[in-house]
Amino acid sequence: MEVNVSEAFELEHESHVGAVRRRFAALATSAGLDEARVSDAALVATELASNVIKHAGYGGALIGGITAGARGVSMIAWDRGPGMNIEACLPDGMSTTGTAGAGLGAVARLATRWDVYSRPGGGTVVVASVFPRGELARAAFDVGGVAVPYPGQQVCGDAWSLHEAGSRATLLVCDGLGHGPAAAEAARVVVTAFAQCAGASLAAILAQLDRAARATRGAAATVVRIDLSAREAVIAGVGNVAAWIVGEASRQLVTQHGTLGQATPPIREERYAFPPGARLVVCSDGLKSRLALDGHPGLFGHDPVTIAATLWRDHARGRDDATAVVVCEGR
Repeated sequence: MEVNVSEAFELEHESHVGAVRRRFAALATSAGLDEARVSDAALVATELASNVIKHAGYGGALIGGITAGARGVSMIAWDRGPGMNIEACLPDGMSTTGTAGAGLGAVARLATRWDVYSRPGGGTVVVASVFPRGELARAAFDVGGVAVPYPGQQVCGDAWSLHEAGSRATLLVCDGLGHGPAAAEAARVVVTAFAQCAGASLAAILAQLDRAARATRGAAATVVRIDLSAREAVIAGVGNVAAWIVGEASRQLVTQHGTLGQATPPIREERYAFPPGARLVVCSDGLKSRLALDGHPGLFGHDPVTIAATLWRDHARGRDDATAVVVCEGR
């Protein structure tokens, strides 16, 4: 399953809850959910957004669609508040703010798939996805990504795409130079070219992307291919899109300097072991280059989109488009 969330909302006042609810319901309708599930999605959005304001005072929401593996919508609610006791918050009627307390329990009932990561004093990230009833097929890979525009911009100069073929998945994450419409156009051109050559060798893919990017302002891009049969990950990258494999320890993968469409070096592929339970993490330079991947106890046992959203929340620079994508074996 692929989850791609990219629409960002502030959550500070009760008036913000309605905006999130309306947009999430509209996306659910566009995704083809029936009236009952659209209503469920609206309630999930209301509960998650309201809880941020009630319990933390300030935070945000990221919403988007399921781009492969299912029909549906996904929402992330995040804050930097005091954290929560998850098990205590699940029973209906439990409240720490004097309200009805239906929030997390209602989300757990209505969402097809949900996850929460919370630490005392470290805030909370809750992810909820709503599909049609009974629609939850197992996929070879689980993928979650956040791609959030530069503050104040309506379009994102970062983009990502995943191509699956049996036990192999090839991930592209690209970053159009700068931000705004021209950067978004560069990223769009690169992603379009990737769709036409995603089965080729990584060196051939990047050569094709380089040719496509020459008509744009240029882009950085990293391509990683995971082969579950070989338990191997192969990477090739040009520019500052960083990647890690996280298992019992984390290891940053090697990429090269340069810019697609402007100054592309001879492409070099690097190979790494990808053991069972490992996570691939790929981030644009909208996140800090020195990610404290070991600073989130227990995070990498969670859903990929939870991991991506938490890394974005804690490490986004706030002055650029920012993208984090996480890939692991499907559950």
